[in-house]
Amino acid sequence: MPCICEFGGIQIYMYVPDHNPPHFHARARGQEAQIAIAGMTILRGSLSRSDYRKVSAWAQKRCTELERNWERIEHYLAPEEIAP
Repeated sequence: MPCICEFGGIQIYMYVPDHNPPHFHARARGQEAQIAIAGMTILRGSLSRSDYRKVSAWAQKRCTELERNWERIEHYLAPEEIAP
């Protein structure tokens, strides 16, 4: 699973292939969460409140790139890196 972005001790990943709903994985300080692209809700796992706020703010700014990567994943293509 490629890391598509890293910032502030947080790594963002997307699996190829992965299940619906469209989401990404965030890892930080020993915790991991699956986060929905639409709505930024945690689907599974957990992050600290501080890390979740950072991830959510990043994902809201990068929503278009995350959606584009999800389309790539649906076609079994590797996701592209996204800027912090």
